[in-house]
Amino acid sequence: MFQYEKWATGRVIDAMKQLHAEDEKCLEWMAHILLAQLIWYSRLTNNVVDFTPWEKRTMEECEEMFESNTKLWAEYFRQLNEKDLQQTVAYKNLKGEPFEDKVKDILTHVINHSTYHRGQIIARLKGQLPTLPSTDYIFFFREQKQ
Repeated sequence: MFQYEKWATGRVIDAMKQLHAEDEKCLEWMAHILLAQLIWYSRLTNNVVDFTPWEKRTMEECEEMFESNTKLWAEYFRQLNEKDLQQTVAYKNLKGEPFEDKVKDILTHVINHSTYHRGQIIARLKGQLPTLPSTDYIFFFREQKQ
């Protein structure tokens, strides 16, 4: 599913780069997707972050973060095994409230969270681009079969 995540987010970033002028709301959502991924990654790897999920980023910073995130998650998955997916991770949310969730549920959340905000971006791009990116999973799946 993270291969799909990379594919879909990359398509939306490519679409955003086609705009004549940066769309601040689209940038806000894209930065949020990428920052939230880093926050969840840090929770899974017991690291500390010093940013919030709604900080502003430029298009260039989003592109760099996308590339960096892709490498971080790829390395994370190289070391992950089936048993790890069932492990429970204790963490605190941004309000400092403690939670415990299974790794598999956190990973599912990360994918769904990104999908939701990519949909917001695509809806906002409607009318601004001649062709909107298709990010449905079935298109990714079909492309992988070729």
